[in-house]
Amino acid sequence: MSVSYPALLAGPAAPALTPVRLADLTAKQLAVLLVAPPPHLLVDCGGRRLPHPLGVCRFVTQLLQISQRGTRLGLCNVHPSLHRSLWHLKLDDLFHLDE
Repeated sequence: MSVSYPALLAGPAAPALTPVRLADLTAKQLAVLLVAPPPHLLVDCGGRRLPHPLGVCRFVTQLLQISQRGTRLGLCNVHPSLHRSLWHLKLDDLFHLDE
């Protein structure tokens, strides 16, 4: 199932689990996500080693900012090297990783 980010803003009819690619969000969409985060968010890593053009650190920073607001995060299509990076950072317990 592929749901675009604007569906996240649709209100009560929005699905409980919304897949989103952080690298594809505009600054405004990311700001809305940080201000009013959903209870659950599925982040599609696209199977790439670097799921964000600015690197793993930026990606992890965004994930941590979202999770600090109470959102439970799941990561799907996680590349093995990204999985190892998150494991070394001890973040594999914080985010549900689906390879």
